[in-house]
Amino acid sequence: MEGIGDSALVVARSLQSGRRLRRQLADKLFTGALSGIALFSVVAVLAIIGVIIVKGLPIISWSFLTSPPAEGMTAGGIYPMIRGSVLLMVGTLVIVLPVGILGGVFLAEYAGTNVFSRFIHASVASLAGTPSVIFGLFGLAVFVLMMKMGVSLLAGCLTLALFTLPAVVFTTENAIRSVPESFIEAGMALGLSRWQILWKIVLPNAIPGILTGVVLSTGRAAGEAPPILLTAGIYYATGALPRGWEILKQPVANLPYHLAEGYRQGGVIPEAIVWGTCLTLMLFVLSINIWAIIVRTRVRRRQRW
Repeated sequence: MEGIGDSALVVARSLQSGRRLRRQLADKLFTGALSGIALFSVVAVLAIIGVIIVKGLPIISWSFLTSPPAEGMTAGGIYPMIRGSVLLMVGTLVIVLPVGILGGVFLAEYAGTNVFSRFIHASVASLAGTPSVIFGLFGLAVFVLMMKMGVSLLAGCLTLALFTLPAVVFTTENAIRSVPESFIEAGMALGLSRWQILWKIVLPNAIPGILTGVVLSTGRAAGEAPPILLTAGIYYATGALPRGWEILKQPVANLPYHLAEGYRQGGVIPEAIVWGTCLTLMLFVLSINIWAIIVRTRVRRRQRW
């Protein structure tokens, strides 16, 4: 009997050892696969960036960035496109900041957990996953045609604001929910009202997350061509650039539209200008992201002090 028991124990240990080895092998294979995918992604991104830099850097100069196109778009620079992209981003921020932040505050603090709040969450989530061309078609139908704004800077800003709104709402909501409950309880212990707690405690501590989400979503919108193409873009214009409030009623040249048209109309714009526009757009979006990181770091540093 003792021999049978020892044999069974040996068999059980061998089976357990085999299962352990299989788990270790599966873990190594899974880790290796994830590492390979991560390495491939990094190499692919670096390769894309490298190609854009190599092909676009030779034409980048102060004159290229500060002069308008010349000779029927076959020479000159891209200053009107840079100016138009900056105006679109500023207009989008002016519109989306109050609406998106107030929407996130409502969902985090006042909506509760009922059918209405779940419906709002589902609607905003659906909008967040909607392709940008759908927003462009909506802006064309509503702002350009129905509201008779025409293809203009204002119509483009409103369309891009709708495009970035879901991300801003969700970012604001998550930033507010991430504020420690102890901060809120301390405010209640001091006798502050719900609004005072929100204004003096919750929002100041949520500002880094809110600002980061706003700027990153705006940077993503800066590279979207379809919404701008259908509502605000102009490929080529002669004469002086509009100034003042009148510019809101006029279409604007911008980097994504110029880049898209440059490839669509192959041979009209020299390839060097197209690659230079691509590099400028990449640096434009990168500068927005870097600015977001700097703002977040400074706000957090002030909060610590």
